[in-house]
Amino acid sequence: MSRLRSGAGRANVWLPGLLAFALPLSTSAVSAIALLILLLWLIEGNFLLKLAETLFTPVAAALLGYLALLCLGLLWTANPTDGLSVLQDHWKIALLPVFLTAIRHERRTFYLSCFIAGMSTAMLLTFLVWLGLVQYADVSPTHLTPKTFHVVYNPLLAFAIYLTLHKAVWEEPRRRARAGLFALAGLMSLNMFMTEGRTGQAAFFVLLSLFLLQVFSQQRVRAIFLLCLLLPAGIATGYLASPVFQQRVDLALSEVSGFHDNPNTSVGLRLQFCRNALFLIRQQPCLGVGTGDFKAAYALVNQQRSPHCVSTDNPHNQYLLSAALLGLPGLLILLLIFVLMLRQARSEQEDSLRRARFAFSVFFLVIMLAESYLKVYQTAFFFALMGAVLYKKKPLPQAAGRCWLILSYRANIPGSACSQHLDDRLPHLQAQGIEPVLLTGPAGLAHPTWRHFRTVSLAPSGLRFELRHYLRRRLRHRWQFKLAESLLLLPVLPFYLLEKIVVNLESEWSWGLLASLRGLLLCRQLRPELVYSTGGSASAHVAGLLIKRWTGIRWLAETQDPLVHDQGWRRSRLALLLYTNLERRICQQADLFVFLVGAALEHCRQRTGCGRLAVVYPGAEPSWFGQQQAYSKGGRCSFAHFGSLSGTRNLAVFFQALEQAVSGRPELRGRAQVDVYGSFDSLSEREMQRLRLHDLVRVHGPVPREKAIARMQQADCLLLVQNIIYFSCETIPSKVYEYLLTGRPILGLLHNNKELAAMLAESGHRAAPADDVQATAAAIAAILDDWAANKLTAAKAAAPTWTVEAAVRKLICLSEGCGACA
Repeated sequence: MSRLRSGAGRANVWLPGLLAFALPLSTSAVSAIALLILLLWLIEGNFLLKLAETLFTPVAAALLGYLALLCLGLLWTANPTDGLSVLQDHWKIALLPVFLTAIRHERRTFYLSCFIAGMSTAMLLTFLVWLGLVQYADVSPTHLTPKTFHVVYNPLLAFAIYLTLHKAVWEEPRRRARAGLFALAGLMSLNMFMTEGRTGQAAFFVLLSLFLLQVFSQQRVRAIFLLCLLLPAGIATGYLASPVFQQRVDLALSEVSGFHDNPNTSVGLRLQFCRNALFLIRQQPCLGVGTGDFKAAYALVNQQRSPHCVSTDNPHNQYLLSAALLGLPGLLILLLIFVLMLRQARSEQEDSLRRARFAFSVFFLVIMLAESYLKVYQTAFFFALMGAVLYKKKPLPQAAGRCWLILSYRANIPGSACSQHLDDRLPHLQAQGIEPVLLTGPAGLAHPTWRHFRTVSLAPSGLRFELRHYLRRRLRHRWQFKLAESLLLLPVLPFYLLEKIVVNLESEWSWGLLASLRGLLLCRQLRPELVYSTGGSASAHVAGLLIKRWTGIRWLAETQDPLVHDQGWRRSRLALLLYTNLERRICQQADLFVFLVGAALEHCRQRTGCGRLAVVYPGAEPSWFGQQQAYSKGGRCSFAHFGSLSGTRNLAVFFQALEQAVSGRPELRGRAQVDVYGSFDSLSEREMQRLRLHDLVRVHGPVPREKAIARMQQADCLLLVQNIIYFSCETIPSKVYEYLLTGRPILGLLHNNKELAAMLAESGHRAAPADDVQATAAAIAAILDDWAANKLTAAKAAAPTWTVEAAVRKLICLSEGCGACA
């Protein structure tokens, strides 16, 4: 079976070349070859990998969206039979993902050469007919193509001319071969004006203009001068030298000028089709008439507005057809396909075919003004095949040495603890000879140093979350953000509310679905030695679990906050069931499950009773400290809190304790000061106002990390506050390790966390229960007395093992199966 599959894959590497050759020659051969490619594609298998490549090729993904919208349009059509007929017309472009995953990137020039060869053969046949050497039905020396085949032949010929010129200028190094290609392009250009396709002739002049601009891309003035000189000269030469071209131009001008008197002409009917289609679109702009209702709806409009003209099921304009069927969403997603084509052409500057990519998108944007070419047989196949050839992405080069694929929803996001946890480790992984490859959500910017791939969430909640992040990065003013958010998220709102009613999980829960497919593709291309899921979001572990199942690659999972806790669960029962199941599967299938706190590990072991578990304290970076201005005592003793405040992690108890301390001993009021860096929640603010402590509190708001570290080292006492909830016993805030490396005294308000209490006590810091006002007041008074007596000295710095480098070393050691590290 494996031989059959591999043989099918090898055959499918070459068959698209045969299809490209047959495109202008035989519709029967095209159908047979396309179906054979599809059959071999199905035999080859590897559907998950093919799905991943399709979804992460933007052009193919947008095309799937367009086809999905056509299918969705069946829901509001009154003629489902006609709707199925419309879908049948689009089955050719639906083969783009098949061609995309069948061809090989290194064979792209071969496929393009096959198409040029096929067009050259078709052109030779027209010359033989013109010379009277070949005769067959519907063809004569004055009409060189069968019936209306010129509608297809000339546009394909126009693009073949461009490809031939492209090959001569940028691909072919040999002088004689170049001369031959230029001669072939000249012969094709001559043939262009011997045949009758006006759309192809228009496309020829557009592509020729684009070619000149690309040749003289560094000399724009010369390019524009040549265009202004050669383009009118070319049109005039064609008009004077070619009776066919002259007759077609004169006929078109005559039909346009006489449109109002006689619209029943070739050009006149097209103009009437466009006018009626625009009227139809204005009637139903939001969703269109539905996938199957264009013919009936147009007939009604035609009866009202132009009863003397024939009706149609095709306005001979792809844009109008899409907008009429599917409304503005259909038109927008059609345009999105070509926007993504242009974007890829611009972004991949090192690709030798980048100019051909640009030309292909411009070519279709032009010819679709004159016909619905995505449903015409040959051009639909041409779009699918050439779209796959030109927009297939180059496989990623494998890492030179060791490589880890890191799954984390958050990365490179300033101010995010989950992001900083990972970002701090990347240089140390590199220092240990491991190249980190990031696969994250889109909330953070692309990392400038490491290979960084991003993918989006599928669910409305995830899309909403990611769009809000995107807008915050780009809109400075709140009113701009709110306006853009309201306009863009209004269509998503009903689906978002429905999701929250049915599945009330974290916003990024659906990210793991696409991330797993992207990760599968990266694993096949990069061959990493290990997949490392981290970052605080459960969706990263979902992706890791699926990749482990599909590839068998080693998997290291690290949870920053426990997935499940045994008391005080605040989410839905469905969420508890899902996360409990995920935790158990991680324990069963991960090669290593890492926790940041020992209590979290023990509780997980009690729940699951299985798995290879370990604890790795994340630590902080010593090089950040000791480089700032040295501490100097000020006029007041500053209690400095850094980080976010929300829920039960607030300063209410601290403020109550401070008020109790200063009311019992009024002289302490003149010594105390509270500096809040980061968010300041409403509960803390209300308590501050109620206790009249506002004169002692300074709220600084969020500050950059570098500035926060400098302020930490200059504070008199660092304040640490935990949530007053059960799972506080399973967490140690990441800023604890930064606090410890400053050497400044720490006052920790802890909740049932013996591990953290021992860590602070070991370094000579104070701790009090987070819900005990009396104990906290006593600790505050003692600190203020020590400060007044100049006894509030620097505490013992953290052990050097609590560093990011030590954490990375231990993580690598554990991943290699070292029992001593565990």
